[in-house]
Amino acid sequence: MKESILLIDDELTYLELLKSILENEGYSNVITESNPLNVPHILKTQKIDLILLDIYMPQMNGIQLLEKISPEYPNIPVIIVTAVDDKDIALEAIKFGAYEFIIKPPDTDRLLLTIRRAIGYKLLEKERDILRAEYISDKTKEDNFKDIITSSDTMYKVFNLVEIFAPTNETILIVGETGTGKDLIAKKIHDLSPRNENPFVAVNLASISTTLFESELFGHVKGSFTGADTDKMGYFESANKGTIFLDEIGELPKELQGKLLRAIQYNEIFRIGTSQPIKLDIRIIAATNRDLADDVNKGNFRADLYYRLNRGHISLPPLRKRGNDVILLANYLIKIANAKYNKNVIGLTREAIAQLRHYFFPGNIRELENIIFNSVVQSIDNERLTSVDIPLLSEQDEKILIDSEIMISLDEAEGKHIINVMSMVNNNVRKAAAVLGVSERTLQRKIKKIKEK
Repeated sequence: MKESILLIDDELTYLELLKSILENEGYSNVITESNPLNVPHILKTQKIDLILLDIYMPQMNGIQLLEKISPEYPNIPVIIVTAVDDKDIALEAIKFGAYEFIIKPPDTDRLLLTIRRAIGYKLLEKERDILRAEYISDKTKEDNFKDIITSSDTMYKVFNLVEIFAPTNETILIVGETGTGKDLIAKKIHDLSPRNENPFVAVNLASISTTLFESELFGHVKGSFTGADTDKMGYFESANKGTIFLDEIGELPKELQGKLLRAIQYNEIFRIGTSQPIKLDIRIIAATNRDLADDVNKGNFRADLYYRLNRGHISLPPLRKRGNDVILLANYLIKIANAKYNKNVIGLTREAIAQLRHYFFPGNIRELENIIFNSVVQSIDNERLTSVDIPLLSEQDEKILIDSEIMISLDEAEGKHIINVMSMVNNNVRKAAAVLGVSERTLQRKIKKIKEK
């Protein structure tokens, strides 16, 4: 195999043994180095595809070397191979960009598998960069989505779907976790559609009480009920000729789902207090953070409404699955917060970057925005945000998310995070909802779900 592997360890016997193992496996270009101080020169003069690095060496320890070389060579995977089984050291290594942490003497099969995966990861990164360059060369796409900050392939796929669906009149269902930007994508579909000069009306269904649902969506005539002092136009009528965005569609009570279905099916509504239908020309986009198919199976959501809404389907990735986007967005948000609060934060420290990259972000982009804004407000001008400055990112959170031996499910992680935030705000639902970037009603539903377990 042509890949160049650099082995760094002060034990010469171990270096030769490891080199022999790799050469027997077919790696023809294995370079050994016992002095970590020589590594920067090697990286400048030779093409290296993978590094295997020891921690404890007399001239410079592996963590110090990793911290020195990772900013300049971020695309070279580094596998830590050390005799000390220390989870704190492992966590520190991963913070500074290590691909994997393996204990000496390593199981040969596991070591070779890890090397193959790390090299495969690098090849995927290279392929991704090529595809990204091809994407950026498409000037039309670049212009259409230049206001959305991303370098993620998963988001580029979302852009492709938006461009496919936008010119049509299909009803679209956007799914994704809270705070992933479903409203932004809905507005983008409208802006790229033939309806873009007509109204875009966004409605959060979770915020409308059951008793006011019909009046808010469809309107009423004067005198139709107590307090109806004038005729009122509802959201649907306000969106005529344009687009109506029904956010949190999964929170709609089942007894109201039939009324919404009828409006969609017949393109007409009835104001409360009249039997005269109002015909509409309207495009409907709905969004949810729930699994509506599962709700249909459980009898909580009407199947006919689900299929009517799901003519076009767009799934938004959570922030933790968008690669380097968390850092791109954090730096962008720092600029926004600087302007808003008249501050002058100049960026993030390396430790803060590592902390953000490994954080789970149950509240996704909204939560990141809250974190950055809160940090900037309390910051010192002309300095970078440190890991200490960033709230809600505890060492315990990081260990839960990074240590594969105690990895937990998405629901469990979200539940633990909600409990932690509620504790920090003395169980104030309104404050916790603001921190997490969700509606109070959504948070109350999640709390109820936690208590039922």
